Amino acid sequence: MSDKGDQIVEGGTPSTREKPHSFNLFVAVSGIISITLLIWRLTLNPESETVRLIDMFDLGICVIFFCDFLYNFYHAKKKIKYLLTWGPVDLLASVPASQFATTTIVHTLHWPHLFRIIQGVRAIKSLHAIINAVRLDRRSVIIITGFLIAEVTIVGCCFAVLQFESQDPNANLTNASDVLWWSVVTMSTVGYGDFYPVTVGGRFMAALLMFVGIVLFAMMAGVFADLLRSAASEVARKENKK
Repeated sequence: MSDKGDQIVEGGTPSTREKPHSFNLFVAVSGIISITLLIWRLTLNPESETVRLIDMFDLGICVIFFCDFLYNFYHAKKKIKYLLTWGPVDLLASVPASQFATTTIVHTLHWPHLFRIIQGVRAIKSLHAIINAVRLDRRSVIIITGFLIAEVTIVGCCFAVLQFESQDPNANLTNASDVLWWSVVTMSTVGYGDFYPVTVGGRFMAALLMFVGIVLFAMMAGVFADLLRSAASEVARKENKK
């Protein structure tokens, strides 16, 4: 695996001379969020709705990691070397370490701690990639800050709403799955109205989540534009070599 923010060259070995792509920075920030949630999870009651919500976020982040593994494999010049070096770490990091997703696969093999260690290694590499990206390209500071604020706000709002609403007997947002569904609907500004906060704190978080959702969609559009621009540049470079 290349450090996030580095281009993959010989079999997954990073080249520190290349400027990082926005997708790499997004994955790096997600890695930091992931290990933070997993550490917090260890201090909570395993049966609580907060843990269930952490598990759902962990699953979503692992999907991002798996996409990153495919991205790294596709761009590695020596794919066999990548699969024999950082490839397995990238792939195993995309396996959810939470109990609800690994009960039948990993927990039965008594390996849950192995996957937590691997995700810890992934988080350390993500932190290194962020530091490296800041050194190489000052523009990365803005992108990293934007992704970090957006992800922390989204995750924080979900947990805050779950906490606020669980204290009100008239609330309908009292479990993790409903909160997650409501957050997606709120960020997209669709507003089906099937779930809604009734507490003052929950409504404040809803307003904040709507604002962040609009900003996040704009940022993701920029990420895709960056990926398309990079792909177009690569195609043009290959055409020029012919």
